[in-house]
Amino acid sequence: MPTADTGVAISTYQTYLMVKTTSDGSYTKVIDIKDYPDMIGSPNMLDATTLSHGQQIQIPGIRQVGDGFQFTANYTVANYQAVKTLEGHQYEYALWLGGTTAGVPDGHNGKFSWTGDVRAGFPGKGVDEVQDMTITATPSVDVVWSDGQT
Repeated sequence: MPTADTGVAISTYQTYLMVKTTSDGSYTKVIDIKDYPDMIGSPNMLDATTLSHGQQIQIPGIRQVGDGFQFTANYTVANYQAVKTLEGHQYEYALWLGGTTAGVPDGHNGKFSWTGDVRAGFPGKGVDEVQDMTITATPSVDVVWSDGQT
């Protein structure tokens, strides 16, 4: 049975939203992101209580992804256009945790991957705020985690 690492925690520094649009298996960074959503959703809780139980009994159902995965990024014309060019296509996406000292994404701290579509969004803002954009990813398959070493 694997044991938990008792080492130092890791930072969100060098977390990348990646896409694979070519048949050679290589990923490229979509754009720099500012945050990311829960990657493994909570399951629906299904009521399995019978008249013999003294309390409610639940079992886990399917995992929820809500309205898709929403990422936030700085808005620029180039960033918005980069996401718009991906819309309407089923590509492989991934959230890679970790990069080299030179800032090259490598996902050595883990990778979450899925196939799906993305959409660019433009959220409302107020006075004296950074202009953001959103990237909503809609997975069409289960999200898969890997340790980043394979």
